[in-house]
Formats: sequence, C-alpha cells, structure tokens
Amino acid sequence: MRILLAHNSPYFPAFGGGDKSNRLLMESLSARGHHVLVAARVDRFGAEAHRHLLAELAARGVPATQDGAAVRFTLNGVEVHALSIEPHVRVWFASQIAAFDPDVILTSTDDPAHLMLEPALAAGRARVVYMVRATVALPFGPDTGFAGALKTAILQRADGVVTVSEYVARYARRWGRLDAVHVPISLLEPGPFAHLGRFGNRFVTMVNPCAVKGISIFLALARRFPSAEFAAVPTWGTTAADLQALRALPNISVLPPVDDIDRILKITRVVLVPSLWAEARSRMILEAMARGIPVLASDVGGLPEAMLGMDYLVPVRPVVHYQSAVDELMVPAAQIPEQDIAPWQAVLERLLSDREHYERLSAAVRDTALAYTRSLTCQPFEAYLEKIVASPKRREAATAAAPPEPAESAPAGKPQLTPEKQRLMALLLRRKHGAASGHGGAPDVAD
Repeated sequence: MRILLAHNSPYFPAFGGGDKSNRLLMESLSARGHHVLVAARVDRFGAEAHRHLLAELAARGVPATQDGAAVRFTLNGVEVHALSIEPHVRVWFASQIAAFDPDVILTSTDDPAHLMLEPALAAGRARVVYMVRATVALPFGPDTGFAGALKTAILQRADGVVTVSEYVARYARRWGRLDAVHVPISLLEPGPFAHLGRFGNRFVTMVNPCAVKGISIFLALARRFPSAEFAAVPTWGTTAADLQALRALPNISVLPPVDDIDRILKITRVVLVPSLWAEARSRMILEAMARGIPVLASDVGGLPEAMLGMDYLVPVRPVVHYQSAVDELMVPAAQIPEQDIAPWQAVLERLLSDREHYERLSAAVRDTALAYTRSLTCQPFEAYLEKIVASPKRREAATAAAPPEPAESAPAGKPQLTPEKQRLMALLLRRKHGAASGHGGAPDVAD
C-alpha cells in the first residue's frame, strides 16, 4: 500500500508520546514493505525554525534537504516532508496528496482544526483513516474541552476510525457515532529492554508536569517526602509557573527531555502518571514497566488498560470543566479539583521503604509488559488498512444516503467551538504531540 500520514505536528525530533507512537507505527509499516510518506510540520514556521530543524537532524546524523518550503529526509525507511517555512498547511498538504497518490491517508487528533483532514477527505481515490489518540481533541462527549457539531460531521465522513484504547473506542462510538475500533497503534521500539528498575535508583519521576497531568499531586508528594528525590521532565504542557513551583522545592530536579528514554528511566525508581483528565492511554506506563520500573497512575480514562492489570492505580477527582481562558502556552485552562493525596502517599511510601515489595513488583510489571510487547505489532492495523482500502469509500456510499446520525450531545456547559477556539485547540494538540523542541512559541495555523 501507498500510505500517507498527515502529521500536523513535529514528527522528528519530537518528544510527545503521540509523535513517537506515529513514528514507530510508520516505521513498522515501512518494514512490512509498504511505501510510507509522512507530511509533517514544524512547531513554528519561518526561516529560523527551518534552520533549527536542519541543525537538529544533522546533530542526529540524519541527512536532509530543502524542498521548497519544506525539509525532506528519510528516517528508518520512511520518507518525511516537514513544512517549515510557510504556514499554508492545507494547500501544501493537498499538493502532497496529489504528488504521492496514496491508497490510504492516515489523519489523527493532532489535527483538531482539520487542516489536513479536510483535504484528505477531498482526495480522489484515497481512503481516509482517522486515528484517535486523545479524547480532549474530539469535538463531542464529556471528555472534550469543546463541542462542535460540524467537526463531528466531518469526522463521520472518514472511511475508518482507529483508537489507542478500548476506552477511546467506546467513547467515540457512543458520543460521536463513529464506527471506531481499537487495534494497537502505540508500538514500542523493537527492544530488547534493559532491566532498569532498581530500589536504589534516585528519582520518583514525572514526565510533562502540568495542571491536567497532575502536577498538583506530584508537588504534594514531593512536599510529603522531603528526603526523597523527585525528577520532573517538562514537555508540551509545562508553564513558567509550573517550572517555578518545581524549582521552589529543593528535592525536585528538572531534567531536559531526551530522544532515548532509557537515559531518564535508568535513574528512576518509580514513575508517576497522576493525570487528572481522561487520558486515552499512556505509552510512558508501558515504557517504564517493560524496564521493570513500578508505576503509580490515575484510575482514569484508558490508563487502566495501559497498566495491564498491574499495581498501582490510584483514584483521583478528574477534570470536568475547562475555562475560556488560556495560559501562556495557549492551552485552555482546566478547573483542577482538589485531590486526596493520602492514597498516593501510602503507595509511594511502601515503594520507597519496602525493598522486597519493590523488587517483587518490579519483576512482575516487567514480565507482564514484556509478554504484552511480544504481541504488540503493526499487523492488526495493517490488516485493518487493507480491509478499508478494499472497501468502497464511505463518503461515496453516503452520497445518496441519509445524513449521518447526530452524535449524542455533550453534557451541559460544554461550549460550541468557535473559529478562535479551534485555533486554540489546534495549538494545544500540536504542543501535546510536538513537545519541547527548544524553539517554542505559538505556531501559525493560518491557511
């Protein structure tokens, strides 16, 4: 198959979980013999960003060339075109479709304003498959920060919808009337995975400490365990105020994000994933457990699936309301409920004080995660794509049919998505998927 990924965020280098998952999925499809092209973008357009991308690629030994307003390179068998100079995403992506003539176009929730999805749906013969990696980016249901009937109707025109977890698949079917299925789309590196979990490792670590990810729980635990060392790895959601709060505590070290997650995990004793919004899934959980590192995660969204039945899931009061204001990263501000820290404190205290328990749990999570990873391949997704390509296009079949069934209304209080809020949500999701490349700022989503 000729597969075109519409990646409306940085593809490589990038530290966001969605970016990494998309990259590993495309590399796996390429290794299976498919011709894969990725159409991506930088976080912020312009000559400086263009030069920065070329420098970052050169530092990693990846040859690259300029192709008009984009940077072109090949990474692990996958051809990548990254728009870097001009902000005309929609027009540029339409030209990529025309030149590549794909059998299937993959789009995802890193494009909540549908700058790439709409040109994909207008493509002649290509089927369109939408990958859902974040419920907050969907324009329907209780997990969203917005509600939009028009955006929902556009999603219903996709030929297929694949989700990162069963939780998300059920959510998309119920609230969006999408024919969604869950197959693995968040793969891990081929391995092998070193056994890094050690009772004597330095840090209790959290990646992307910010409001919706549960920085309040992380800070509270650091205060309650003043003799323990904590590590924070800021990425897409960490604000200046978050950094100030982290640096104010003497037992918290702020570490830079890295390409190789082992560099952080080999000094980590416990990983915290205290999310307060409905996470679709978390690749950090599986990455940690595969290396024998115990995880404390919130019992919300798709995190129970990511934990594979292992301890520890901890109850939280999740986010249910978003404010109309945004922070300096242009992220819509969530109303953060007060949390009960006692359950987190009790579990963490045991993991920091009981070596026998720690080592037993470390071995158990590693065995379980490695057993899961042995069956974690792109082949179910590949089979799904082949089925979609062999079927009539949904938007052709629906031409003479009745309009799609309206989605179930979101709970009261969820605002409709204005054009301005569409742009804000686009910024949020691009920061989520394309975190901390070192040349931040609000990306231009103009078309």
